[in-house]
Amino acid sequence: MSVLRKSLVVLAAAVALSAIAPPRAAAQETGQLKVTVEYKGPGTVDKSHQIFVWVFDTPDISGSTEPISADVITTSGGTASFSGLPKTVYLAAAFNEKGDYDGTQGPPPTGTPVTIYGGMGTAKAVESGGAEAAVTVTFDDSTRMP
Repeated sequence: MSVLRKSLVVLAAAVALSAIAPPRAAAQETGQLKVTVEYKGPGTVDKSHQIFVWVFDTPDISGSTEPISADVITTSGGTASFSGLPKTVYLAAAFNEKGDYDGTQGPPPTGTPVTIYGGMGTAKAVESGGAEAAVTVTFDDSTRMP
């Protein structure tokens, strides 16, 4: 199985788990992070075709990994704000291209554009901090759920 396909399967499992289990509360964590997400593929990001953003406290995103936080963005270039984060986090995102996914019904449907920040299979550490901590995630439709 290719690294890309294996990463997409792992992302699907992690998102499925996040739909079942609510995000964990991070004990005494105070980090903040603003995540701006730009989707550059076909289709328009809007209230019916959102971008889902998941935050993890481990780079090992798998079926047993629960996100510590999640949010929805309704415009390309929109920003999700997170607080109560540990010092280091890892990010994943998906574009609801067909408008038939609500982020809670398991993994995104087959063919959904997805990304893991830093590259599929290589989650990149992002440092949270004060109100100024920010990162931009840009992706297109070249990587899709298997």
